[in-house]
Amino acid sequence: MGEESISARAPQDLTQELEKSRESAARLLETLAQKIGAAPAVRSAADSVQRAAHYVQAQSVKDVIAGIDRAARRRPAAAIGLAVVAGFLVGRAIRSR
Repeated sequence: MGEESISARAPQDLTQELEKSRESAARLLETLAQKIGAAPAVRSAADSVQRAAHYVQAQSVKDVIAGIDRAARRRPAAAIGLAVVAGFLVGRAIRSR
């Protein structure tokens, strides 16, 4: 009986953690957009990141995952490239703290 209650709580706990991560990702995207927007040559990139931040804030975790899945299936090479760039930027942000 103890195992069942733990199993039943696990999806709820995971959902709460994903929700916290979604909010954190949205804040990170907002900060990134502000930093990118400081350079005029990359204002378009800042606008794109800003739109991504608003999308992440407005959607549920399931909707964000479904949207990413659809985009990756339509343009796999672009998805891989974007993942590499995002990983690089997140790595730099973490390292600079």
